[in-house]
Amino acid sequence: MRNHSLTVLAGIGAAAVAAPVLAGEASTGTLILDARARLEHFDTTSADATAGSVRVRLGWKQPLAKGLTGLVELEAVGAPIDDYADGVHPSPGRAVIPDPEILELNRASLTWEPSRRLGAEIGRQRIILGNSRYVGNIGWRENEQTFDGVRFWAKPNPGVTVTYAYVSRVNRPLGTKSPQGVWRGDVHLAQIETDLGAIGKASVFALLTDFDNAASQSTQTLGARLAGARAIRPGLSATWELEHARQGDHGANPQRFSVNYDQASIGLKTAQTQAALVVERLEGDGVHAFQTPLGSLHGFQGRSDVIGATPGVGVRDVFLRGAHSFRTKVPVKLSGELHQFNTTVGDDRLGREVDIVIAAPVAKGWSLEAGLARFDSAARLYPDATRAWLSLEFKL
Repeated sequence: MRNHSLTVLAGIGAAAVAAPVLAGEASTGTLILDARARLEHFDTTSADATAGSVRVRLGWKQPLAKGLTGLVELEAVGAPIDDYADGVHPSPGRAVIPDPEILELNRASLTWEPSRRLGAEIGRQRIILGNSRYVGNIGWRENEQTFDGVRFWAKPNPGVTVTYAYVSRVNRPLGTKSPQGVWRGDVHLAQIETDLGAIGKASVFALLTDFDNAASQSTQTLGARLAGARAIRPGLSATWELEHARQGDHGANPQRFSVNYDQASIGLKTAQTQAALVVERLEGDGVHAFQTPLGSLHGFQGRSDVIGATPGVGVRDVFLRGAHSFRTKVPVKLSGELHQFNTTVGDDRLGREVDIVIAAPVAKGWSLEAGLARFDSAARLYPDATRAWLSLEFKL
């Protein structure tokens, strides 16, 4: 196991935060409380599953000195209704809903910010880059993904942000009881974001992963993204997104390949409504395909999560997405997507999907969400599937 010292530093960070609390000096600190209860049903051609899960994150954020802050957070996931396979323990005849019961140290870190333009965080932390397509916390699942490492950021001027992170351990959502619950190795993340005014916000990034115990996921990904909006007339704006990335083998990966990712969208938005046409292409060469294993997959390529890892034949996803916020006493947001999936090798049909989500705040700190996603398969690679859920969340 390499770079075990970063994991040790996470524990040191926890102790540094706990010390002033135990000494009765917690008045300047902040309580962290994030709880969610969710009822989820997943029905496929061959199996179904129902999970009633509860997740609680409880932590404390404590100033330790000028510019220095410590944070420690525990996470617990329980399943009062456990009629499902959790991705760790086998459950014959049940579909997989990857939310195992867990009690763990979720975050423990020290953050140093000597000024508004410079900062660093070391220890176990949450890292989300951009729209979380490549690096995220997989926050829709109950146990989030965290990273043991050190992260630096700088803002040389108001329109530019530079981020670099080195990670030695990725704590994945299935937890330590899963053979794939922890990935160890060397991960380098770098990103530069800049505001180009009327053109939009641009970013360039590099993601290099070299895993000891997940060699096939060791890759080098380089890319660039542009997203912007421009007023057409009062109350109406055009929106656009363009993105390209190239991915190849890296480090311990025994395979040799090079594949591309492309995304383009154009849309319209008002104060209450937005809609866009999007084309996303994760290239495959018949054996290898563009992958985003550290990204937050839910919400990309449909909310059914039927298409997770990209198949070797690749995926081209053409879809319409839209959302409308209703001006009611309790603001309600309705969003939906229509997807058509094809392969990038041979342009064969994979399936289509319809997603509908309703979300609303119900009281201070409380929010409610209900969703339905239906995937209709057109290939043997995937089954027909329906995912439905209802969740209630509280954040302090």
